[in-house]
Amino acid sequence: MPDLKHFKVIALTHRHLGLDLVGKFHVEPEEQKNRFEQAIDRLEIREFMFLSTCNRVEFFFRCAQPLSERLVRDLLSISYPHLASEDIESAVSEARLHTGLEAIRHVFHVASSLDSLVIGEREIITQVRTAFERAQANRLTGDFIRLAIQKAIETAKQIYTETEIATKPISVVNLAYRKLLDRDLTSEHSILYIGAGQTIEAIAGNLKKHDFKSVKVFNRTTEKAVKLAGVLGGEGYGLNDLVAKAGHFDVIVTCTGSDRPIIDAEIFKAMGVQGRKTVVDLAIPNDLDASVLTHFDIDYISIEDLKDEAKNNLREREKEVFHCEQLVEQRLEEFEEAFKTRKLELAMQDIPALMKDIKLRALDKTFAKELQTMNPESRETLEKILDYLEKKYISIPMKMAKQVMLEQDLKDPIIER
Repeated sequence: MPDLKHFKVIALTHRHLGLDLVGKFHVEPEEQKNRFEQAIDRLEIREFMFLSTCNRVEFFFRCAQPLSERLVRDLLSISYPHLASEDIESAVSEARLHTGLEAIRHVFHVASSLDSLVIGEREIITQVRTAFERAQANRLTGDFIRLAIQKAIETAKQIYTETEIATKPISVVNLAYRKLLDRDLTSEHSILYIGAGQTIEAIAGNLKKHDFKSVKVFNRTTEKAVKLAGVLGGEGYGLNDLVAKAGHFDVIVTCTGSDRPIIDAEIFKAMGVQGRKTVVDLAIPNDLDASVLTHFDIDYISIEDLKDEAKNNLREREKEVFHCEQLVEQRLEEFEEAFKTRKLELAMQDIPALMKDIKLRALDKTFAKELQTMNPESRETLEKILDYLEKKYISIPMKMAKQVMLEQDLKDPIIER
């Protein structure tokens, strides 16, 4: 087990490099082993793990070399020979470097989303776990990174469970979905989706389980509408068919890329609308013209309202950061104890075999003649005594060493009474 100071992190994040430059350092999962093995060999890296998300690329590794700009430059130049020298130099100058316990603290922050573009985003814990499992499958990790990631994930789970950092949604899709749930939707309701992009796909996927009486999708490209409608168990049409095919509906969820409203009061009237309708408008600019709100009974949920709520929720999440930091510091202390214990276990792992060898040598060679004169009952008793002493000679030094390593008082009884 290495010294703690040998663990290092090189972090290339959105805050310092910008998303475009960070993206140049992404490596597809199936390419990672071949991409990094040369640098691992040349720089004498003993353990290695690569993490890449939409807004960060990080290198977790263990080696004896001091963490310097030269080491960062060597690692990046060897691993990314196709990149321009100015990209490498920008990354070297803007990289955030962490060593030892500070590097462990950073890993805990990353897994707990405290260093994320969006604080409280749960997806990062899965990304960290997946990155570790990939490095492990490629046989690039060892005992230290395994322990560090295990404790980081435990810390993240505790933070997500015991704080409010992830309880208030800040995704527009999640907020819109929750707003619709407040409307007590049932299988007797009918819904229209206008648009077939990622936003509509996401919210429609969440609402699919409600098994609406009627689901219709309208999109400029009819094929996309039909494809999404097939997944939802509904009907798909071109946007030009909106008036003719809308029929009865209770809810509209719209999000198109149009640069002007696509539904005005005239179109709404032509759709034969009767009674109060719920409209979720996630488009920028809005798909629903203001005239519709004036002339019809609309329960309107706009992107502007949702964005304001998202900002308020993000501020509430940020208030929890102090509590999260306290939990991280507590977990760091636990990591240090676990690290020292594991280091001790590895250092003393050969003791049981050595003690057994000493016992066998004593029986088979050193005292062989004397043992031949003993009757079977006495020899059996002697061997039981030796077995007992063998175990104690192993357990007592282990217990004492553990207390010393963890800086505990030697007040616990060593010998069982």
